Amino acid sequence: MTASRSNTPLAALLAVLACVEVVLITSDAADGVRYGVGAAIAVTILVLVGRLAKGGSSD
Repeated sequence: MTASRSNTPLAALLAVLACVEVVLITSDAADGVRYGVGAAIAVTILVLVGRLAKGGSSD
């Protein structure tokens, strides 16, 4: 499997998580939910960006 093919699912997941983060932050959810879930999503986004920067290798 080439690096670009392995990056495609990560890039798609990153796009979805970014959209979910925006929807969550702009929602009417309680502050605890927005900050807690939003922080978890933000950390996941940072991990995905790091993996994409490394070329998506899982080794």
